[in-house]
Amino acid sequence: MSPRPKTGALRARWTRFQARRGKRLAALALVATLAAASYLAVALVWWIAVFAGSFPAELLDKGTATSLVVRDADGALLRQEATGAGGRESWRALDEISPHLVHATLASEDNHFYEHAGVDWSAIARAMWLNLERGRIAFGGSTVTMQLARLTAGTPRTLLGKLRQVVLAARLERARDKREILEQYLNRVYYGNAAWGAEQAARFYFGKGASALSVGEAALLAVIPRGPTYYDPLRHEARAERRRRHILGLMYAHGYLSAAQRELAERTPLQLRTKRPNFRAPHFVEQVKQRLPASLRRGAEVRTTLDASLQTRVENAVVGHLSKIGWKNVTQTAVVVLRNRDGAVLAYVGSRDYDDRAHNGAYDYASARLRPGSTLKPFVYASAIASGDTPATGVYDLILPEDVGEFYTKDVRSHGYARYREALAGSYNLSAVHALQRVGIARVLGKLRAAGLGTLDRADEDYDWGLAIGHAEVRLLDLTAAFTTFGRGGRPVTPRFVEDARAPGGQRWREPVRERAPVFSEEVTYLIYDILSDPDARKPMFGDRVPMNLPFPVALKTGTTKAYTDNWAVGATREFTVGVWAGNFDGSPTHRVMSIEGATPLMRAVYTAIASRYGDPTAIERPSAVVGAPVCALSGKRPGPHCTHHKHELFIAGHLPEETCDWHRLVCGEPAVVYPPVLRPWMAFYDRLEPSNCPPEPASGLQIVSPSEGARYVLEEHRPARYQRPPMVALPNPGDVRWTIEGEPAEAWVPRPGSFTIVAERDGLRDEVRIHYE
Repeated sequence: MSPRPKTGALRARWTRFQARRGKRLAALALVATLAAASYLAVALVWWIAVFAGSFPAELLDKGTATSLVVRDADGALLRQEATGAGGRESWRALDEISPHLVHATLASEDNHFYEHAGVDWSAIARAMWLNLERGRIAFGGSTVTMQLARLTAGTPRTLLGKLRQVVLAARLERARDKREILEQYLNRVYYGNAAWGAEQAARFYFGKGASALSVGEAALLAVIPRGPTYYDPLRHEARAERRRRHILGLMYAHGYLSAAQRELAERTPLQLRTKRPNFRAPHFVEQVKQRLPASLRRGAEVRTTLDASLQTRVENAVVGHLSKIGWKNVTQTAVVVLRNRDGAVLAYVGSRDYDDRAHNGAYDYASARLRPGSTLKPFVYASAIASGDTPATGVYDLILPEDVGEFYTKDVRSHGYARYREALAGSYNLSAVHALQRVGIARVLGKLRAAGLGTLDRADEDYDWGLAIGHAEVRLLDLTAAFTTFGRGGRPVTPRFVEDARAPGGQRWREPVRERAPVFSEEVTYLIYDILSDPDARKPMFGDRVPMNLPFPVALKTGTTKAYTDNWAVGATREFTVGVWAGNFDGSPTHRVMSIEGATPLMRAVYTAIASRYGDPTAIERPSAVVGAPVCALSGKRPGPHCTHHKHELFIAGHLPEETCDWHRLVCGEPAVVYPPVLRPWMAFYDRLEPSNCPPEPASGLQIVSPSEGARYVLEEHRPARYQRPPMVALPNPGDVRWTIEGEPAEAWVPRPGSFTIVAERDGLRDEVRIHYE
C-alpha cells in the first residue's frame, strides 16, 4: 500500500487549483465583458447608422415616364421601351398585381419578408457559409427590401456597397410599410428584354396586364430577376422552365399553393410570346439608340429617317430571296438603303429575322466587319483615272513573271488584255491588281478612308496588292455610304438615322447632315458611274440576261470572296444608294454561290421596290468637261487605218488617247491583229495569233515589255522595297535576261524619287526604258 499524501501537500495543490480557476474565471469574465461591449458597440453603431438618417424619399418617387419612343419618318411607332424603372405609365398598385406574382416572388426571393426588419441575418449567415463552401460568390442573402434599396440607391456590388445596402434596407423598413415596399419592388425590378416592373413584363411575355397573370405565368416571371440574361425564357426556355418548376415547389412548400394548384400549373403550357410587340426594324432602332446623345437615351420621343413602307418591302424581299437560295447554304442577308441628298437611312435590315436564334438573327450583319470581295475595285479605277488614265486605258489581265504570282494561285482567271471599262464592268481580278500597282496602295487607301471606310485601320504597309480584290474588312453600312461617292459627284455622305429627338424636359436634337470632303472630281465619278451602269461593258463577262440589268441606270458593283463566304452588291443612282450582303452567320462557305446569284437578285428587288415607292431613279447628267471620242475596241487607242471595230468612249477633256492603234495591221497582205509580245503566249494558247503561213516579221531582238517607256510610280512610305520595284519582263525568253537599274543589279536596287534607266541584256542583245518615281 502506498503512503497517503501529507496534509500540507494537499493544501498546496488545492491552493494552486483555486488560483488557476480564478484566473480562468477572470479571463472568461473579461471575454464575456468584451463580447458584450462589442455587441453593444455594434448595436450602438447599427442603431446610429439606422436611426441617424432616413431613407431618401425622392428615390421612391414614381417619377415621370422614362420610355424611349422610336418612330418612323411618318410618326408610326417602331418601338417603345423603358430605359429605367419607376415610370408612371406602367406603375401598378399592389392590388393591381396578381397575388400569384407576389407569392412567387416571396417564395423565390424572401420567404421571411414579413418577419424581418429589412435584413434577414440568418439568410446572410447561410449565404456566407455556402459561399465559403463553394469558394465563390454564389448566394447573396438579400431580402426584397435590400434589393429595393439597391434598385433605387444604386449601391455597388462590393463589400462596402453591401453594408450600405443593409443600412438603407433598415431605414427603408422604418420609412415604408411592407405593402408599400412590395409595390415599389414589383414596379422597379428588371425582368429582362427591356421590361422593367411587373406590368411591362406581363405585357411583354404574355400580352396581358400584371393583374391577369396565372400561377404558372407568375412563377416564370419570378424566375427572371435572379438572372435576366441567364434565365431569359426567349433564349433559354428549358433553363427557365426548370427554375419555374422549382419556384412552384417552393410556393407549395410555403403554403401559397395546394398540391392540386401546383400540379395544374406544372402541366399547363404557357402561351409565351415569341414575337416582340412593337419591335419593328430592330437593328435600325439599335443603331438609332447608339447615335442618340446620352441625355436622350433615358427617355425621349424620336422621329427617325426610316421609310416603314419601304422597310417592309425590303424585309419581304429578303425572306423571298433566301427562300430561293437557302438550299445553297445561304442563311443570312443584310440590306441598307440610303437617300443620297442627305444620307438618310430609308431601310435597314441587319438579318433575316431578329428572333431567329438558330441563325444568330439578333446579330447586325450590316455593321459586321467582313471581306468585301471586288466591291472596292471602283475606287481603284477611280484613283487611276484621277491620276491621268482613262476608261480606254489598257491593262494586262494575266499573271506576269515577278508580279502578282506571290499571292495569286494558278486558278485565277485571266482575260489577256482589257480596257478599264470592260475590266471594271466585268470585275477582272488581275486587271484590278495591275491598276492598283499603277497608282499605289497608299493612294487608294487614302481615298477609301476619305469615303468613310474607317475599318481600314491597319498601317498602310500591312495591306498588299490583294486590296484590289477585297483583302480588307468593311461594314456594309460604311460601304454603302462610301458608294454614295458615285451618285453625288465625288462627295460621299455619312449615314443619318434621326430626324428629330425631343426629351420630356424640352431638350431637342437633330442628327446633322454630314457631307464628306470630295474624294474624286465630278468628272472622275461620272466616268465610274457610266462604266458600272453600262450593260454592254459587262456583257462579255456576264452576258445579256443578268439580274443587274435594270430598266433604269444603276452603277452596280458585285463582289464574291474567294471561299464563297460573302456575296455583295452595291449600287448607286442619283437619288439612292443600296448595299446588299448575303452569306452565313457562322462564316461558313456557301455552295459556291457567286454574288450574281446570292446578292444581285436581292439588289434588283430592292431597287424595284424603290422605283415603285418613289418612281424610277433618274440618270446622272454628264458633266460638260466629259467628252466622247472613238477608240479601237481592242487596244483602246485612237483608231488606226486597219481597225475594224470602234467604240465610243468617254474622257475628261484634255485626256484623250494620243497613240494610234498599231495592233491592227496588214500581215501577208491581209488585215490581222499583232499583239504586243507580252500577250503573245496568252493569245497563242487561245489560237488568236496572226496567220503564220507567211514570212515572219523581222525580229526586233530583245524587247522590254514591262515596264513601258515613261511609266510613273508612286513611292509608298514604310512599304518594303521589293514590293515597289516595277514588274520587269522582256521577251523572248524572259528567264535568261540580266536586269540592271542605273547600273545596279535590279534585285539590289532601292526605289527612290527620280528618273531611272532600266536595262535588259542577254547574249549581246540590249534594250532599255526610262521610268520615274515620285
